[in-house]
Amino acid sequence: MLLKSRRTFLKTTFLSSAVIVMSGGKLFGATSSLQTLSIVQNDLFPHAKLLGANASAYISVIFHHSLVSDSDKQYLRNGVQWLNEEAVKEYKKQYTQLRPQERQNILKIISKHRWGENWIETVMTYIVEAMLGDPIYGINKNEAGWKWLNHESGLPRPKEALL
Repeated sequence: MLLKSRRTFLKTTFLSSAVIVMSGGKLFGATSSLQTLSIVQNDLFPHAKLLGANASAYISVIFHHSLVSDSDKQYLRNGVQWLNEEAVKEYKKQYTQLRPQERQNILKIISKHRWGENWIETVMTYIVEAMLGDPIYGINKNEAGWKWLNHESGLPRPKEALL
């Protein structure tokens, strides 16, 4: 990897250092943003998974799609970092290592902060998009979200995925 600027070097160094920060004898940062977001999504709206929303796959598309701004992607990653910082502050473990009730408590704590409320709203928006999006995108399997809401899709439906 070529380091084209001092800023790139500093970012790379910081991120590399963050991976080796230890918390409670376990490697902090060993869980990816996507894995953490998958658990957060299930904690926020467990029924989405039962409906086949596949919100985790949708977030993966968001992270890798060229039409989604880097700042939007970074906001999701930053939220995971802030969430983990709060979890470590409260329980000395990262979010994914907490018991379900502890995770719910962390979500309540961060929801009292403006950043937390906004971040949770963003994650919930992606869950709803995954539940109600067209199945051509690998989400809303068998139109389960539509059936749940007794919704009939508009026509014409997409013939190919645009994301």
